[in-house]
Amino acid sequence: MLAGVGLASLLVGASLGPALAFSAPLAPSPAAPAAAVAQTSDGTADEEFEAELSWTLGRIDIGRSNIYSQEVADESFLARLANWTHWTTRESVIRREIWFDEGEPVTERLAAELERNLRATGLFGEVRVRLLETDDLAVRDLEIRTRDRLTLSGGASVGVVGDIASGGVSLSESNLFGTGDRIRFGFFENDQDEFRGSVSYRDRYFLGTWTTMNAEIGRTDDGDFASLRFDRPFRYLEDRFGWGVSGGFAEAGRDYFFLSDRVALIPFEDERLAANTVWRSGTPSKFVTGGITTSYLDRRYGAGIGPAVPTIRIPGDTRTLFVGGTFRWTSISDFRKARGFDTIDFVQDIQLGTTARVELGGTYRDEIGFDEVVQPTGSGAVDLSFGLGEHRLFRAAAGGAVRLEGEEAVGWSINGDLRAYDTSYWRQTIALATRYIEAEETQDLPVQFLLGEGNGLRGYPRREFTGERVLTINLEDRIDLGVRVGSFELGAAVFTDFGWIADRDESLGRPLRSVGIGLRIGSDSLLGAGIGRVDLSFPLDDFEGNTYDPLFSVSLGQAFTFR
Repeated sequence: MLAGVGLASLLVGASLGPALAFSAPLAPSPAAPAAAVAQTSDGTADEEFEAELSWTLGRIDIGRSNIYSQEVADESFLARLANWTHWTTRESVIRREIWFDEGEPVTERLAAELERNLRATGLFGEVRVRLLETDDLAVRDLEIRTRDRLTLSGGASVGVVGDIASGGVSLSESNLFGTGDRIRFGFFENDQDEFRGSVSYRDRYFLGTWTTMNAEIGRTDDGDFASLRFDRPFRYLEDRFGWGVSGGFAEAGRDYFFLSDRVALIPFEDERLAANTVWRSGTPSKFVTGGITTSYLDRRYGAGIGPAVPTIRIPGDTRTLFVGGTFRWTSISDFRKARGFDTIDFVQDIQLGTTARVELGGTYRDEIGFDEVVQPTGSGAVDLSFGLGEHRLFRAAAGGAVRLEGEEAVGWSINGDLRAYDTSYWRQTIALATRYIEAEETQDLPVQFLLGEGNGLRGYPRREFTGERVLTINLEDRIDLGVRVGSFELGAAVFTDFGWIADRDESLGRPLRSVGIGLRIGSDSLLGAGIGRVDLSFPLDDFEGNTYDPLFSVSLGQAFTFR
């Protein structure tokens, strides 16, 4: 589904015409002085961050602008309408993201980090942060320039992902009154009689603090749900403490499929509580993070529906309590800025380096009909991202989790991921993604993975293939067409997908293959980092005597990204 691309956004973007052939850039400023140490692509020090030359921060100068410049708005009614329906982000919102103050030490690294953080809020189409010379050689002023993106989205939307058509209505504003808060109403339904309606609210700075509050209520075809969450995450690299608490309930269900047909539905009701606290020590480039996590789940099962229910073990009502500790080691080697990578008309921030995580704890389990037990539980992961030269980036990640009862693993999973990007070709990005995942669960509901459109293998129905382990390979040539229509910049893609899926006691066998072509749509003013994706996929293989026709899909977001 082309979620998030509201009718208002599409009308404004498609109709602004030649007057918006290029969005107005942020106003130019005097050039900043050359840094005193070797710099990466965005001004982050290549050496240890502590070795950076610092200055005393003088004045903080914040300049904010609406979606379109006054010059553009004067020539286009729809540009004026977009500006009129949008609240320009308040200066106080930008200042809340700044963790250092006038009179304190400042470096190029801090300015680059602040720019990344502002861009990550999703409020802006463009952000620039610079340190500028003053009459005093020991003092630098901080200049912040932002241009908002359209955050009001409303109307009707339709989409097709493989063989599943969906539609709905929505209204959302993710920069309410310019505060950075978000309110959203939506109802979506597909031709499988699945629906979801919800109302949600996010307070970005709850009670004026760095705590974010998220609240949501709604109903699906499985039943009602509600959740409330408070998070105080790490806000910058040298931030030392964070925490989170959440709770909620949901009437939900687990579906099981065979060749796109739902053969079983296991309904259940959940009540959840969770809390965590984390702390961090070290330098901005190398640090360790420790934490304590606890979560409680009370799950009550209903009677299963469907012909395959007799083959599925349905647990008794179960209460579980997990308590554990987390250790994470992070080494950051670089930050990169990129356009046309996973986005089109937007700067993408890419962090390179290594992260290793270990979590160990215990799960108290009380299932009706069985003894109460405490099960040792652990998980771990390694994530490595690096570059070879200016144009080639790679990411490799692997992880796993296990829950033991005695010497037996009663639940476990493993996964691996490889991403490779090459931008050395003119107006092209060659992108490769490989993913493997396998899991087993012997006490809770059994695992079933899906393979098809929207699940790593374009060209085949979304829920056509099922199993307990999956391997996918996706290769894309993403092409910048250099074409702008109104506020939208267009790109294209040529791709091929390979997919293997099987149960654990089966061989993966030969792959299922597909090829395709697609259109990519970006707009920093209207979509921010989002990408509209339109694909036509051609399946190349049959399965158990079934043949497949080409599939047309419309959705939001790349089929895969670097992270």
